[in-house]
Amino acid sequence: MLWFPNALSLSRVFLAPLIGWMILTSHPWAWTLFFWVSWTDALDGWLARKLKVESRLGAYLDPLGDKVWVLVATLAWWHMGRIPHFLMALILGRDLILVAGSAWVHRRTGIQDFPPLPSGKISTIIQLTMLAACFTLSDGPLHLLQGATLLGTILSGYDYVRRGLRLLQPTSPS
Repeated sequence: MLWFPNALSLSRVFLAPLIGWMILTSHPWAWTLFFWVSWTDALDGWLARKLKVESRLGAYLDPLGDKVWVLVATLAWWHMGRIPHFLMALILGRDLILVAGSAWVHRRTGIQDFPPLPSGKISTIIQLTMLAACFTLSDGPLHLLQGATLLGTILSGYDYVRRGLRLLQPTSPS
């Protein structure tokens, strides 16, 4: 059981292409798999804490799993015309900036741990809600969620960039 939380995180990486294909082909089980993968995101962290098996590997696998499957689902819904170009570009761009920024901060400072910010968690929840809504909502209500996703993505991106810039500032001797 000690490996199970990491297996759940890794499953999101491996199931991402299947989710994308299922969305693109309007497969009847796409919603079910999407729903299951969404729950693994909450379940893996909860299990790791409950079983006291939090690990450095899990700290990398969890956000990797999130990024991969959210990006694949975003690209699939964009391809299906359910997500506008600018929103898809913003979501992809923010994630590329986060990955590149983390690598840059690590290279310059040696810092390896980049815990998620509250705004990042909220942004992910909003993005997942919008992606789930792409299955069923008409354009009007979906546009409201897309607006919330736009705002959440911009605000969380700003918070992460601000944190990265703070980490790059030289510390003054006390």
